[in-house]
Amino acid sequence: MKRHVFGIALALACLVLCSGSALAIVGFRGSTWGDLRGEMPKEGDSNLLLNGWIKQGVDWTKWGNVTLNTYATLRYQADTEGLDYNNSVGPGLGISLEAYSPRGAVASLGVEYIWDRYLGVDEASLFNENAQKLVVYVNWYGWWDLKK
Repeated sequence: MKRHVFGIALALACLVLCSGSALAIVGFRGSTWGDLRGEMPKEGDSNLLLNGWIKQGVDWTKWGNVTLNTYATLRYQADTEGLDYNNSVGPGLGISLEAYSPRGAVASLGVEYIWDRYLGVDEASLFNENAQKLVVYVNWYGWWDLKK
């Protein structure tokens, strides 16, 4: 089933990119986010955690500072303790409305379908080897400079 979904998504992307209407595309924005941190408990071993995502999208149209974007993403997480819930990788497909402000605010409203694959899962684990989920989200990011 997964191969069929990815095959269809790839075929649609190729048709869109190779068609004459591809000239109307606003942009091909991509982004990445990551976090690497160490947890050092008072007793026992420390745990090094890595998580993040890589996202490549197509901006289809723009209304002022708001853009309609479809994208493919790869999410990942891993730790040195080998905890089931901290070790997964999964692709996803999504669509979002993204608003940008030159003053420092970014907000997104979207829907994403994710295929998580948990790595190193044993039989007694509460986590399935594969998990599929639909996520509806609102996220924001902002920045400022107190000197200005």
